[in-house]
This record gives sequence, structure tokens and C-alpha cells, in this order.
Amino acid sequence: MSECRNCGRSELHDLGPIGMIQPFFLKRVFGMELRVPRSPNAVKQKIRDLVTLSMSLFSRVTTPFAFVEMQLCTHCFFIQTKIPFHDEDVMRLYRDYRSTAYNRERIHYEPEYAQIAAAIGQDQREVGTRRSALSTFLRKGMQTSEAHTILDYGGADGKFIPDIPGSKFVYEISNMDPVPGVTRIKSESELGAYSIVLFAHVTEHVTHPLNLVRNLRAHVEPGGYLYIETPQEISDQQRAELRGGVARFDIAIHEHINSYCVPAVAALLEAAGFTVVAIESAPVDVGWAKSVHIRALGRKRLAV
Repeated sequence: MSECRNCGRSELHDLGPIGMIQPFFLKRVFGMELRVPRSPNAVKQKIRDLVTLSMSLFSRVTTPFAFVEMQLCTHCFFIQTKIPFHDEDVMRLYRDYRSTAYNRERIHYEPEYAQIAAAIGQDQREVGTRRSALSTFLRKGMQTSEAHTILDYGGADGKFIPDIPGSKFVYEISNMDPVPGVTRIKSESELGAYSIVLFAHVTEHVTHPLNLVRNLRAHVEPGGYLYIETPQEISDQQRAELRGGVARFDIAIHEHINSYCVPAVAALLEAAGFTVVAIESAPVDVGWAKSVHIRALGRKRLAV
């Protein structure tokens, strides 16, 4: 039986084949690309080449894409692909994440990515804005003046960990060196339990967020906190239009394979054994883009 991979419920609404697989995702995850087939007949191939050249002038409006079926959970309003991707397939997308080779290949398939490749995760406005917003948000739901053990799960080099007292760790599968003051944990087997676990901009990338957050619960101390941050890329109004069958847009599948809103993040925390302490949705300017970020803080329940 199909279920929401965010809250575990089975109240799913089929949206049809509106998940538009982006070219780089198609290449990295499946080893596939779209092109015009070649003909063994030289004359026919010449004609095809001429037609393809003419069509390239209109590529922005005629480029073909692969599409997948999408679903919306009518309980938490999470949006997912109807058929889940396999973890090992999606991990191919991140084998050299944000490296020079990664950026070069992605720009080849998605030329517009060249405009932001160097800024993503590095722009000082993004770093400053996200750290400041996180510090302010945490103060709403917990005591931040006390010393904590803080783990940033999937946090790259740990640069987004807020400046609050405590020991700071980052779990990261890439080979990034952590920033000063942060200790890198290279293997999941080395993870312990922490008073705060940060899970920022990860849930939108993973195949089964509920399973992962349930596993993370074991690394949160009793009474400790899990912080989730994720973008909201589809508005509440658009979700309502999708549910009502009146929407006229496709959903891009690039690095993000899941789409969140405030109820979806709250449902994820609750389903994984956390009590929602604070949650908000706010506009953010990260320098290279303007977007909406959802921030949520859950406290580990002693019994699920």
C-alpha cells in the first residue's frame, strides 16, 4: 500500500505525470539523457541534423523532458514522487557534490546553473543570514545560553552551526574539511547522542524522510531537540490548486525530490516522535536567490 513518506499516512492524491526530471538529475541518477535518435541512413541523418539545428533555436520552449507521476498527501500536504527513487541511485547525484567536476557537468546539462554555482552554500550573505536566523529561532524554543552538544547532520563543513555555547560536530559523507571549532564525524557508526541535532536543507533531498528522521531520533538525547529547515518552493495556494485539479504547472525534480509546507514539517516531527516546540515560515534573501524557508524545532518525547 502506498504511503506518505513524510508522515506515514495513506491519504494520497494522485497528481499525474507532472514531475519534470531535470537533465542533470536524469544523467547522474539514471545515466540517461534525451536526444534525437540517429539514423543508419546518411541522407535521413543529414535531414535530422538540419531539423535539430533549426529546433535548437527554439530550445527554450521545445526542449523535451522526462516526467514522473506525483502525489500529494491530503493529511500533511507533502508532495512526493508516486514511485520512490532508490537511495543508491540518488546518492550518485552527490558523489562529488559542489566540486569543480560536479559544477562543470551540471552546467553542461543546465547552462543557467553557471550563474549561481559558485555562490550556493558559500555566499557570505547566505551564511550570515542563515546562522543569524537560526540563532534567533532557537532562542524562541529553548535555552541557548547553556552549553550544548550540537550535531549538524549533513552539514557540509559546519559553517551554518550557530554561535551558541557547546561542543560542535558535523556528520558529512563528502571530504569537506570542517571550519575551525567543528569536529567532523566521518562514519555513521561514530555518531553518539547530542542535545541539539540540526537537520537543515536535507529532507527535500532524501528518498524517505520519515525513516531518516526516525533514525536520527536515536542520536538526540532524552529531552533534546531536533531542528529542521527546508525550503517551501510550492505555495499553500498552489497546493490547494493541485488538490482541486485546477493547477497548470509542472514540478521540477532536480536536487529536491520532495516538497514541503509548514503542516508537512510539523507532521514529520510528530510522526518521528518529537513534540513541535516552534515552527515558522519566513522569506529569506541568501544573496544568490530569494526564497521561503520553513524552520521547525521539535523536542524528543520520552515515549513514542
